[in-house]
Amino acid sequence: MKPTIDLRRPSWRTATFATALGMLLGACGPESMDPAQDDLTNTDEATHAAFDAWRQQHVVPTEDGQFRVEGDMRMPDLEAVRAYWTRLNDNPNGLSVYRDNGVDAAWNRTDRWNISYCIRPADFGADYARLVEFMHRAASGWEGAANVRFVHVVTQDGVNCNRNNNTVKYNVERNLAFTGLQAGMGFPTFTRPTRFLELGPTNTWTDAQLLAVLTHEFGHAMGFLHEHDTAAGCGMVTTGTYRPLTCYDGRGAMHYPSKPGWLDPARTLNFISQRDVEGAQSLYEAPTNALSTANGVVYARKRSTGDIYRRDAAGWTVVGGPGQAFVAVGNTLYGQIPGGGAPVQYLGTGWVTIGGGGAVAQILPCAGTLCSTNAATGNISRYNTATGTWTLIGGPGSRFAATTTQVFGLGSWQDDYVALWSGVGTGWSTLGGTGSELVGGGNSMYRLDNTKNAIQRYDGGITWTTIGGSGRGFVAVGNDVYGLRPDGSLIMKFGGASWTSIHGAATKIFSSNGYLLATDLNDNVERYDPATNTWTNLGKP
Repeated sequence: MKPTIDLRRPSWRTATFATALGMLLGACGPESMDPAQDDLTNTDEATHAAFDAWRQQHVVPTEDGQFRVEGDMRMPDLEAVRAYWTRLNDNPNGLSVYRDNGVDAAWNRTDRWNISYCIRPADFGADYARLVEFMHRAASGWEGAANVRFVHVVTQDGVNCNRNNNTVKYNVERNLAFTGLQAGMGFPTFTRPTRFLELGPTNTWTDAQLLAVLTHEFGHAMGFLHEHDTAAGCGMVTTGTYRPLTCYDGRGAMHYPSKPGWLDPARTLNFISQRDVEGAQSLYEAPTNALSTANGVVYARKRSTGDIYRRDAAGWTVVGGPGQAFVAVGNTLYGQIPGGGAPVQYLGTGWVTIGGGGAVAQILPCAGTLCSTNAATGNISRYNTATGTWTLIGGPGSRFAATTTQVFGLGSWQDDYVALWSGVGTGWSTLGGTGSELVGGGNSMYRLDNTKNAIQRYDGGITWTTIGGSGRGFVAVGNDVYGLRPDGSLIMKFGGASWTSIHGAATKIFSSNGYLLATDLNDNVERYDPATNTWTNLGKP
């Protein structure tokens, strides 16, 4: 690990300026010349032949008249397949969102928190319960990365869990023609009968394989395309069928390990990388929906608009428009301009850019201040509030998190190592072991193992102690750690030897400046008082 405006409701002036500049550039340039007719004919024939060759290798017609592209991406018709292929070129891009008729195939603000699905038990037999659990685990990975929520509607599991079930966004079924690690998924904008998850023989897959496949397919469910269809680099070229969100990665959830560009052929399974986190937040925002300053002032997003509100004695008051992320450090509230924009700071009456006003990929709390990652390099920098500048502290990793006093990171591959920043320069020390996620916010650091089967506490040196099993999400607050059960039915607290329930169902839990916050099933924000083991319902914006 080594280097390298205004948040009110009106639209960003930088975006408006960029649009105007683009219009000016579009009006200039040399006069186009029509090619000779022979050139057109030869080009058309060559293009048709090239498409046919690619189609024979990468496209399979399905039994319902659709097409499966590159193994698992469903396309409704040959026209869509051709449009997708036409725009696959050598543009250097990375994690990208599919575009349907020039519009991002992404869930709106209402539906992104209700990406619902059912599973047909008869299709999976004795493996049904395991599939339910691992779909929770795959969902938790993307929910920890971005402001989305997957919902298993158990009441719809049964014979009526099929492609005509409009109660859910997706149905999960077994495709008996699939062998090996095969699956297929439709994009958010597809019609309901063409939007479903089909799986191969899951009972023959290892836990690691099942988690990797489901993580990849849930990426498609969020609108993400295959990363290996673009070239290495940071070209960020938008076409009619995809819009890039990050630079090329070569190790993320949407890249086939078997395809050129994968950075380590010895590693054969996908996981959510740091760039996946940054790209998902660029599209769906960060999962920072409720937070508190050190003196107890609570802020929360309004789900329908993305606006940020402050909880006052009289109720909720809007203080800013949508931001990619919001972070409270001490009594200071920070935000990030949407789409991987600049960090900003709330001054009580308005917002100002900080650190020179340059764009960053992600912001996160960082042991008493703010940290950010660089979109091009992946490097992590720490904000100096006294000088208003950023200081490089490390190179790229697969995830970063902090306790109240220390900054931790995972190696560029999840199964590399966990590392601790020395607190000086760009020095880091490895702490052994591997992990899929880091859980910070309190006085101790925690990690999840690679299959999200266990949560482990860092106890110094290279020692990590397992303290619990799987969960939908974990947060650390002070000396305590809390977890949401895999199905979201209970909030649990670790008591040193066992876990006890402290709250019923919740959609999300948050750690912020020594406070535990949660959102209930109706979007109300609740704050926990550990001294009395009680919750205060603060309502919602």
